[in-house]
Amino acid sequence: MFAYVPSIRKYARSRSLAIGIGLILLGIDAQAQPDQKQVQNNVVDIVRRSSVQTKSYSEEFKNLLAKETKTVRIFDKKEALKKERVIVSNFLVYQFLKGTDETTEFRSVLSVDGKPVSGVEKRAIELFERISKASTTTSELERIQKESLRYDDEIQITGLTLFQGIALDERVRDSFLFEIVGRQVIAGSEAWAVRYTQVKDTDLIRISDKPAGPAVLEYDFDLGDLKNVSPRLRGTLWIDGKNYQILREVRELAIKPDGFETPVVIASNEFEYSPSEFGIYTPRRIVHSQFRVDPKTRRGVKEIEYLFEYSDFIRPKVEVTSDKPAQP
Repeated sequence: MFAYVPSIRKYARSRSLAIGIGLILLGIDAQAQPDQKQVQNNVVDIVRRSSVQTKSYSEEFKNLLAKETKTVRIFDKKEALKKERVIVSNFLVYQFLKGTDETTEFRSVLSVDGKPVSGVEKRAIELFERISKASTTTSELERIQKESLRYDDEIQITGLTLFQGIALDERVRDSFLFEIVGRQVIAGSEAWAVRYTQVKDTDLIRISDKPAGPAVLEYDFDLGDLKNVSPRLRGTLWIDGKNYQILREVRELAIKPDGFETPVVIASNEFEYSPSEFGIYTPRRIVHSQFRVDPKTRRGVKEIEYLFEYSDFIRPKVEVTSDKPAQP
């Protein structure tokens, strides 16, 4: 299973397999090598400023709406495409009624593989009526996830839009080495390319078979007989040089089980953001890939890919309540 828990808030857990996409930095302009102390001061300042912006993102992202197209691709043992499903939904960042400042993703499914889903509005109204009667945020979350993910057969994954730049989180930041590796123009903005590498363990980034308390990022994988896997994150952030918001991120989770000479990537994500009218860069495209570990070759075999694509985000003109589910 895959659990994405980027804060003390709990989000969906999904069934998982393993191993991701190699990290390739394309189109980054090489820079002259300045004084190393100056470089270190620059990256510390960039990381600090960008971390502040990720908090603004989480706050401003509440109650936004978009049309989401989710493409699920399943691969066979030779990594050939075996099955594909396309799910189109009205997507809402939902703030819990029973909690304080807690959010999750709600999806009102409109069509599956081009076939419209009947009774969409009625289902949404009935769901929000049930949610209004829930006694806890856990009950709210369970009902939202059951409705949102009812066509996700292979794995269930949610929460990827809600938070940015996990490595920038103050609770785990000292577990990472940050390096400026170049600059790149993205969507007309010049961005710093900041590479991050986890250099020491933290209980807040982990692989577990059941919830184990607060976490920044938690995965629940079936790794078979692999032992002492030592999970580590690595990746690259492209940070706008003017406002320090994240324009793009590539993230990988790697493990190095007993007997393995080199780490193996078991999951990867690609995040692309674009400007919005809300003063934040909102998701445009997210890719989540999972791979299984072949114990003989000790390499990753791609098994599943989730592609999320979003229209421009808007804010509903009416308050989202149990009897007024918002529509894009």
